[in-house]
Amino acid sequence: MKVSYDDVRYFKAIIEALSRLVDEASFKIKPDGIELEAIDRAHISLIKINLPKDEFKEYDVQEDMNFGFSTQYLLKVLSTSKRKEELEIESQDVSTIIIRINGEYPRVFELRNMEVSPPELPELKIEFDVKATLKSEAFRKAVSEIATVSDVVDIIADENGIKVKSKGEAEAEVELSKDSGSIQDIEISKPIESSYSTDYLNDILVLTKLSGNTKMSFAEQKPLQLEFNTESGGSVIYLLAPQLG
Repeated sequence: MKVSYDDVRYFKAIIEALSRLVDEASFKIKPDGIELEAIDRAHISLIKINLPKDEFKEYDVQEDMNFGFSTQYLLKVLSTSKRKEELEIESQDVSTIIIRINGEYPRVFELRNMEVSPPELPELKIEFDVKATLKSEAFRKAVSEIATVSDVVDIIADENGIKVKSKGEAEAEVELSKDSGSIQDIEISKPIESSYSTDYLNDILVLTKLSGNTKMSFAEQKPLQLEFNTESGGSVIYLLAPQLG
């Protein structure tokens, strides 16, 4: 098995987000692409990663295999990388994974392939009342602003757009709209307000590096779904349970 990524920073962003949710994870490496599913330590969010073979510069996978790893350790390995450096993941022996970072100073790391039990994911069939495509940077900054004053963010959607608002004594509010360019597209079946953890949102929004736009779907007192898509067809879907009460 051997796969290579043109620019390590995108893969690094995925591992950075993952490391904030779980201690260990496992990639399913298949002939048509790479997948990963995980539930966070507190069991209030889950992440699904799908990287089709077209996402990679080189993709030579003849049969299914799992790559289990410590998220913190893999992030340490990738922390040595710089923009535009190439990442290679290779295995000749199922027990060992070789990571190469090719740039001005090529580096090689040998990782033990860990056995990681697959998570038991719940069956989720959610009907969303709001579906919007947001400018990634605008949404990231809005959540970051609220996180400075509140642990909980209210997301409010109506015909005028979306408001991201603090919940608690301190007041902060950011408006996202088509007129400002922060909303690319929005579908609303009815006005909605729902609350979510700013800490969890801040942790996952490192994935806004993957794309200029982020797809957001939610409904009152239901999970918030964020979808980050790459230019080559890869996707990361994140679901976060609402803050109730």
